[in-house]
Amino acid sequence: MKTINIAIDIRSFLLGAFTLGGLLTLTNFKPARDAQPDPAVLDTRRFQVVAGERQVIILDTKTGRFILDPFATSKPKWVVGDFEQVQKLEGK
Repeated sequence: MKTINIAIDIRSFLLGAFTLGGLLTLTNFKPARDAQPDPAVLDTRRFQVVAGERQVIILDTKTGRFILDPFATSKPKWVVGDFEQVQKLEGK
């Protein structure tokens, strides 16, 4: 009965490993034109929530409008506001 001997030298192994690494790198490469995020993703990032022990604020970073619950009760009483209006009131 014949015995099967499989021998691979270091040079062939390294060449195969580098080739596989290069192929995986090229497969996962994205061009720079695709680097911009999808507009739908940007819309989900435009809202920020700040919650404290006694109040919750939801801010729309695109328009500056916000709503807040000043008492953080089980039934929220939302107050609608706008940063432009707040700045005008504080400027007087």
